[in-house]
Amino acid sequence: MAGVPFDALDGIATTSIAAAARELILTEDNLERTKKTAIDFLGRRGNGLAPEIFRELRRAVRNNRPLKMESNALPLEVSDYGRALVAAEHARQRLGELLARDLEKSRLALLAASRQFLPPYLIFGAGGAQQLLASIETDLSPRNKRARERERHLLLYLQRVAAKNDTFGQFGPSSWGRIDPAVAGVQFDPAPGITEREAFLERWTAHAVAAAINSDPEIFPNLRPRPNPIGLMIGDKFVFTDTGKAHPISALEAAVLARCDGNTPVHSLPESGDLIRDLVARKILVAAIEVPALDPFAFEVLHSDIANWRAGAARERWLPIVRSLAELPRKFAALAKTEERQQILKDANERLGKLGISRIPGQRSLYSAINPIAEECFRKTDFAISQELINEIATDAEPWIDFWRDSYAFVASRVSAGLRTILQKAPGKDGALPLAAFLHACEMGEVPLTGPGLVGMARVAFEEIKAAFRERLRPHAARAEYELSVEDCHLVRRNFDYPKFDEFTYPSADLQLAAPSFEAINRGDYQWILGELHPPVAILHHCMYWSCPDKPGLSRALSRVAAKAFHFGFFAADFTAHTAIRVFDAMRELTTFVAPQRANPSWRRLWPAEAEVYIEQASGDVRLRHATTREDLGSFARNWVIPLGFHPFQFGMSPSMPRLRCGKIIVQRRAWTVSASELGSGDFSGVSRDLVKAVEKLRSARDWPRFVYIRPTEQALRRSGAEGRDKDTKPVFIDLESYLFLEIFHRLPLPIRREASAKPQPR
Repeated sequence: MAGVPFDALDGIATTSIAAAARELILTEDNLERTKKTAIDFLGRRGNGLAPEIFRELRRAVRNNRPLKMESNALPLEVSDYGRALVAAEHARQRLGELLARDLEKSRLALLAASRQFLPPYLIFGAGGAQQLLASIETDLSPRNKRARERERHLLLYLQRVAAKNDTFGQFGPSSWGRIDPAVAGVQFDPAPGITEREAFLERWTAHAVAAAINSDPEIFPNLRPRPNPIGLMIGDKFVFTDTGKAHPISALEAAVLARCDGNTPVHSLPESGDLIRDLVARKILVAAIEVPALDPFAFEVLHSDIANWRAGAARERWLPIVRSLAELPRKFAALAKTEERQQILKDANERLGKLGISRIPGQRSLYSAINPIAEECFRKTDFAISQELINEIATDAEPWIDFWRDSYAFVASRVSAGLRTILQKAPGKDGALPLAAFLHACEMGEVPLTGPGLVGMARVAFEEIKAAFRERLRPHAARAEYELSVEDCHLVRRNFDYPKFDEFTYPSADLQLAAPSFEAINRGDYQWILGELHPPVAILHHCMYWSCPDKPGLSRALSRVAAKAFHFGFFAADFTAHTAIRVFDAMRELTTFVAPQRANPSWRRLWPAEAEVYIEQASGDVRLRHATTREDLGSFARNWVIPLGFHPFQFGMSPSMPRLRCGKIIVQRRAWTVSASELGSGDFSGVSRDLVKAVEKLRSARDWPRFVYIRPTEQALRRSGAEGRDKDTKPVFIDLESYLFLEIFHRLPLPIRREASAKPQPR
C-alpha cells in the first residue's frame, strides 16, 4: 500500500556476520576463562612442571601466544587454554572472511535496491539528493570515505520508504476506509497503482514570487489596498492596537480609508494615489500582493490575482511568468517517467532562478518544503474493518486514552495560567486586552504565541506528568512487558488539580494491526499496536483531507468533539501545502480567522483589531471574543495547538522502559536508552570487526531484538520543538544484523542516538 516492500532491506542483511560475531564472543569469553584457570595453575607451588617449561608456558599464557608443545603433554588446565586460543583465532579469521565476502554482497544489494526504488523518490529531494541519485553505480567502487558516506545516505533513504509509513506522494498515498459491521475482521483489496494524483506549486513559491512582484513599483495601480488589520479608527485617529500608537487621520484620508476595502484596485481611485502611498508608508494601509494563509493552492490564487489585473505593461510582464509556472504541476502529474518529472522540477527551479529565487535549506527542518512542486496521491484500497475489531481500541486502550485526555486538560490549565499572568500584568480595560496587544505582550515576555510560545509552555507542563509516570513505573523498569492498570493511567487525575473539560481532548490514533495474514486476524492471531495519539485536527492536514470521500461526514464527526476555535497566526498550522490545516473547510461554523494575513473570503473572519482577550471568570481560562458584541470565539489553551507540547506521547526511562500494554493493545513499544560509551573501546573505523562485536555484546546484555527504531531522546525532542523540527529527530529503522545499518547506528549524531524501540512482531 505505502512505500516499498520490506523485502528491499532483506538483501542488505549480513546475518552470517552477526552469527560469526556471536561465535567469536563465545570463544573469546572461553579463552578468558581458560586463561585465568591456566594462570592460576601456573601460579601454584608444586605444579609439577620443569622450570624451563614453566617459564615458557607462563610467558605464552600471559601474552596470549600459542603453545609450542603438544597438548597431550601438558596439564589439562594449560591445554584447555591452548585449544581455546586456537578456537578464538579461527573465529576471528572467520569473521574477517565473512565481513569481506558478505559486505560486498550487501553493498551490491543496496545499489540494486536503490536503483530500483529510489529514483522516483529522490526527485523530490534537494540538490544533495539529486547528486546522490546521479552517483548510484552499477558496480562497486573502492570503499573509501566517500563511498561509505554515499552508501549511508542511500540506506537512510531506503529505510524510510521500506520500513516507515510516510504520507509522501506515491510512496505514502492516502487512502480511506470504513467501519462495516458486515465485515468479518478486515477487508483489504488495494487497486494497482495510484488512483488519483494532485500536484501543485508549494506555498514557498507563492511567497517568493509575490516578493519578486512586490519589488516592481509599476504594479502599484493594480494593488487592492486594505486597512492594516491590527488597527482601527477611533474618532479621527487610526490606532494600532498592538502598541496603542495613534495616527491623526484627515477627513480626506478617512474617505480614502473607507474605500480601500481589499477589493478595489488603486487604479479605480486615481485621485487618491498619492494619499494611498502615504498611508501605506505609515502602515495604515496594506497594499501588496499577499499570499493567502492556510491555502495549499496559494500559487493558483496568486495566478488569478495577476490575471485579473487591468491590461498594461505590468500585467504583460508578470502574467506570462506566473502562468508558465502555474502550468507545471498539471504537466508534472500527467507524466509517469522519472526523468520527465525530474525535468519539470528542473524547469520550475530554472524559471524561479530567473527571478532571483533559489530555495536553499538553511537547516534540516522537518516540515519545510524544498521542491517547488508538491504532489499528493490517493490509492483505492477498499479497506473495511469490523465494528467488533475496531472497538477493541476504544475498550482495551480506554485507560491510555484517558491518560492522554487528562494530560491534555492538565497541560491546558498550566498554559492558561501562564497566559493569565501575562494578561493580568498588561494594561487593559475592564480586564480585557486587544488581541494584537496581548500577542505583543507575550512576545515581550519571551512567549511568542505565533511562534513556539504555546508549545513551549505545554512542554514544560508535560514534564511534570512524565516525571510522575516514570516514578510510578520505576519498580517495573526491568520487565520486558508491563500491563498498565487503570490506576497507572489515571495518574494525572489522581495527583494533579486542574479544571476538566472534554472539547478537543478526544484523540485520533496511528494504529498498526500486525498479523501473518487476513485469515490469521479472523483466528485471533494478531496484535494491535497504538503508534501515536494526535489531536483529531491532524486528519485535516491537506495531505489527508484532500482525498476524503465524505467531507461533510468528517466535519460532523469532528464538530461533535470540538468547540469554537480561532486561528491567530500560529505558524505551525501553515508550514507547507502538504501540512496546511484545512480546519476552515471542515469546520466553518466553529472556526474564526483572526490573523492579520490574507484569508479566504468565504471563511468566517474577524480582524485582529476587532478581537480582545479576556479571562473567563468561571474557569480562569484565557479566551478570545468579539470586542463589540462580546461573542466568545474560543480558548488559547483549550484548542488544537496544545498537544504539540506533549507529542509524541511517549515515556522514556533509563536504562529501559518495558513494553506497555492495555489489554490487547500495545500502547508503547519497549525502549532502551543507550549512550556511545556503552559500545566500549575498539577500532570502529573502516570495515570493523570491533563494531560488530560491540553491537552483539550490547544486544546480549540489553536483550535487544534484531530490528529496532532509533529515536531521539526526550531532550532532543524538546530541543527540536514545533518550530523547524530537525529531520534528525525522526526515528530511523536499524537492522542490527546488517553491517551497513551498524555503521548508521554508530554514526548517528550522539545527542540523538539514545533510545531504541523494538519493532513489534505479530503474535
